Amino acid sequence: MIHVDLPAAPVAAEIEWEPHQPSQTNESEFTGTDRTVILAQAPFWTAKVTYPTIIGEARFRPWRSALMRLQGRANAFRLVAVEGPQHGEHQAVVIDGVGQTGFALATRGWQPGTGLNDGMMVTVGDQLLQLVADTGLAGADGKLTLKVLPHIPAGLVDGGPVETRLPWALMRMTTDAPGWKVGRGQQYAITFECRSVR
Repeated sequence: MIHVDLPAAPVAAEIEWEPHQPSQTNESEFTGTDRTVILAQAPFWTAKVTYPTIIGEARFRPWRSALMRLQGRANAFRLVAVEGPQHGEHQAVVIDGVGQTGFALATRGWQPGTGLNDGMMVTVGDQLLQLVADTGLAGADGKLTLKVLPHIPAGLVDGGPVETRLPWALMRMTTDAPGWKVGRGQQYAITFECRSVR
């Protein structure tokens, strides 16, 4: 799978994010009670993305090229998941330890006195995760544990990058025919649906 860079401008006018957490519910035919089991390693994100009108064919050509290079659902792209930087300057945050699983991710490389808040996002191992609790502030050792959902992806390596400033989701199109609309006066419109790559 090739990673295609979408043009930097314009930024999306609207993104409808949906986190999906598959589960299985079993109901007893005798008592009517049910039990739901979360399929912890099966979560994914979907998004419907709408860009503002792009005027002029010359400005639209990079988009036309990117959409073609995606080759339908075959290739992937990064979709920024936040409305702006989550903190001031870039920090070299990395995974702290191998074999991590579950919902608590150990990290290092934080500048002392910084942290993230409940509801913020991070990208780790090409997967978008959401914080479900404040981290507190990093101490002199630069370590923080992030409580996240969905489940931490498998195969993380010690020292692997953690994107905290402008986290993104690695996405692919949900159709083999992503396209665009063009109207009078060379006004171009792009809307597409995509889902995260696992």
